[in-house]
Formats: sequence, structure tokens, C-alpha cells
Amino acid sequence: MSYTRYTNQEFDELKDGGQLNIMALFGNGVDIQLMEYLGSPYRTSYQNFYNYLCYKNFDKNNVIFQKMTRDKKENENDPNVKQNWSDFENSLIEIFNQTGWLDIEKLTADFTQFQIEFSNFLNEIITPNMLAELGNDNTQKKIALSSFTCFLGDLNDENFNKLSFPHKAKCFSLFNWEILNFNYTSMLDNILLLDKEQFDPHPYMVADRQIQFYPNPEDRKNKLEEIFDCSKGKLIEGYVVDPYLNKDTKYSSYLITNISHPHGYQNVPKSMLFGFDNDNQITNVNKRYLAKNFLKPYWAQNDKRYKSYFNDTDLFILYGLSLGKSDYWWWSNILSSLLNTDAELLIYNYNINNESDEDTINRFIDCGKKEELTDVDIEKLHQKIAVVQYDSETKLHAFKLDHLD
Repeated sequence: MSYTRYTNQEFDELKDGGQLNIMALFGNGVDIQLMEYLGSPYRTSYQNFYNYLCYKNFDKNNVIFQKMTRDKKENENDPNVKQNWSDFENSLIEIFNQTGWLDIEKLTADFTQFQIEFSNFLNEIITPNMLAELGNDNTQKKIALSSFTCFLGDLNDENFNKLSFPHKAKCFSLFNWEILNFNYTSMLDNILLLDKEQFDPHPYMVADRQIQFYPNPEDRKNKLEEIFDCSKGKLIEGYVVDPYLNKDTKYSSYLITNISHPHGYQNVPKSMLFGFDNDNQITNVNKRYLAKNFLKPYWAQNDKRYKSYFNDTDLFILYGLSLGKSDYWWWSNILSSLLNTDAELLIYNYNINNESDEDTINRFIDCGKKEELTDVDIEKLHQKIAVVQYDSETKLHAFKLDHLD
């Protein structure tokens, strides 16, 4: 599979090179954010699920639950340890790396039991009324349309000027979004749905354009060209501002979106993929052959379904993701695309520890690199990765339902 390549057969004014492909990846941080928005006392977090299992008096002979309980006791003095789903998936690797015999049949059966209980957990804490409320608020506040047309407004001056994407956008561009929701719920789907009140696929009688895209909604100073002092042979601090790329700039454009769930859905328990990235993460080489049932890229068929997207992506967006090694396949392919194509990356980083942009970028690089990178490679990556630092109070144009409150 790969991006559909649209032409002027589908869109009247679309020209060669006018299609911009955006791959947006969303993780559990989105669901947690939306539960908070709804005022729910529950969260879709690893810790909340563990508490739910305890409350339900879950099977204490379940190998996975036993591991979760041991981790809880061993790290009770450090509340920041083993808090993310990526930490849970690392715990599965630790089960394989334990000394002694591994009963793979019991582990697989216990895992199925775990899947079913996680589906029950999600169905209890996320009700149809909650999903309907998200959909209604999306419509009222036009969150989906704002997300797809104004997301560049979330960048500060420095990060805005890292990206060439604002300059790639033109009138009659097609913004083609491939949205990968790594959550098992449909909460994100409800706030990114382009419903009838927000989006008309053919709103005009004499033209087929669908949206107005805003490449610079916050009027960021943008670099048209750097100033070079010939007499001194060096760049002068500062740059020439592009007078045609400001808060009033808007492009009459086209929009296509597609949302998929690579790791399954809550209402189909056996579709939900937990596990790790590859059997090389198991240090006990004698047990690697047992890992097949727990390899997420294998069962999601990543190479067949998604590999071909990476060379044709103009912009990657990461939001609500913990950047763990259990999803290494995705990070390494994005990293390779950044180094070998014109692709760029925008990371929305939920920042409660005052992490710098540089540290956020380095954390992503560390999660995705296959081997040691040269200084030139690292510098290139830093120039192609923009960061939006935000927290629960930050007002955003995109993906955050309370941004107009």
C-alpha cells in the first residue's frame, strides 16, 4: 500500500507536484487528554488499567499480571517508573529475558485473557455518550477543520522557520492526510471527523476547492532568504521576511483524510496488538523463536501496509506518543526518511519536565537510530525536526479539543 496519487481527474486545478502527503501518528496521550477534557475520573493509562485489574480481582496466576505486580512493588518508591504503555511492553521483553524455562502456551493464553480484560476496561470507562459529546464538541468548535488547516500556527518563530512545508503549500494544493491512530479507542476519530457542518466536499458551484489552508496563521516572522555580507564573507544575523506569507495568507485548496488503527480496536479484542518491535530485543537468544506472537510489526504487517509511504511523505507529525523502543519500526523508518528524502517532522511534545527542543529531538533520534550517526546526520535531523512544546493548559490550533475554551 502507498499514498493514492491524485490528479486533475479527481481535482480540477490540481497540478503535478501539488499533492502534499502528511503522515500523522497519534498515541495514548491523546486519549488521556480527551478523558481529562470530558472530566472523567478515569484514564486509558497503564497505571489505571493495573488498578482496574486489581479492583476486578483479576486472575493472580496470569503471568502478565504477576509481572505487572512485581514491577509495581519494585518501583513503588519511584512513581515515574513503569508508567507508560511502552514500559509495559518492555516488561514483556523482560519476561522473555528471565532465566529458566518459558511456558509459551500459558503466556499466549494469559495474553489473550489480558486482551479481553483490556477491552472490557475500555468499554467501561469510554461510553457511547462520551464519544457523542466529543463528536458534538468537535462540530461546534470545528476542531477537525482547524487541525487540518491551521496546525502550523502551533509553531513558534524558531520552529516555524525550520520547516520548508509552509513554503511548499500553494493555492490548489492537495493536503493528503494519512492518520495512524495507535490507540484502540475511537476518541481521536471523533474529534478529527470532518462532519457535514465543518466540511463540504464540493461547496462551490463553479469551483471544486474545499478548504482555505493557512500556512502562517500566527504571523510568524519567516525566512525568505538569509542576508549575506559579501564584504565580510559571512551571513548577517537576521533574514528577509517573506511579505506574502503572513496571518492573512490563505490558499484555496483540497483536503483528503484517512484514519486507520494499526494496532487494532477495542471492540475487537483479539485485534488489539501489544508486544514489542523485534526479536533482537530479546537478549536470551534461545527464546527468540518463541516471540512471534508478540511482534507488533509482524502481525500489523507493517512492511506490506506502510513501508511504501515513507519515501513519499512530505511531513510527519507525532502527537501523544511516548517514543518507546516497542515501536522502533516506526521511528527508524521516519528517521531514515528524514535523512534520505525531503521529508520533515513535527513533534508535539507533552512537556511537564521543561525539556528543551534539542533534548526532545535527541530523544527521538535515540529511539529510532539503527546505528551511530555522524555529526552531519545529527545536525541535518535537528534542522528538519520542529517541536511544539505543550501541556494541559496550552491553547493549540490542532488536535486539542479545549483550544477555544
